[in-house]
Amino acid sequence: MAKHEQAVIDAFNGYFEREATRCGRRVRSFALDGQDAIAGADYILTDQSRFTLIEFKYSQDELINEGKKPLRLQLCSALVNAPKMIALHDQCHFIAWAQREPGQLKVRCNIYRLEVCNQHVFGRKCGLTDEMPAEKHRMFAKAFTCDFFSPVGRQCSLSLHEFECYIAWLLREGSGSQKESFELLTDDRSSDECALVTFSSVRAAYDWMQSQRS
Repeated sequence: MAKHEQAVIDAFNGYFEREATRCGRRVRSFALDGQDAIAGADYILTDQSRFTLIEFKYSQDELINEGKKPLRLQLCSALVNAPKMIALHDQCHFIAWAQREPGQLKVRCNIYRLEVCNQHVFGRKCGLTDEMPAEKHRMFAKAFTCDFFSPVGRQCSLSLHEFECYIAWLLREGSGSQKESFELLTDDRSSDECALVTFSSVRAAYDWMQSQRS
């Protein structure tokens, strides 16, 4: 079967942008490119003030492939003894895939650790206590975006400060990286050319986004 992960990404990001427009928000997506190995995610999504991380797969069958990545087990194991980071993780680190429904494919999401950090993915000898994914926490993309753009609750995103705290911990403890943030690129919508802007950190990207709003 052909792999269509990018199609899932494009569909999700397009839907995210449409819902943002409906809610009167402006959003950006930052591809993490090669940094996905240490991030455990493919994209950062933001409404220019709050942030979330998402790992994408084409299908539910591909979720188990996370078990082939030693750094993902390192993240899962590190979360076990870090309750403060679990709270942040559960608000900003997700995995999404396409699930076949009658007549169509629909994108579903779950909190990363609740979908991946279990013996079904990593094997019975992995040291994790959960045997299977927490299916009851799965949601469709519509529920995810409703939570993200809700003026109250904000269950699918973190503030800049909270997000910086989480990614610094994720890189250090979850991946053993010396980095403290991600390098980001995005399109420069103020240019009449097809141009990109580069940033050395999430905060630098945030500061630039604020300057573009004035």
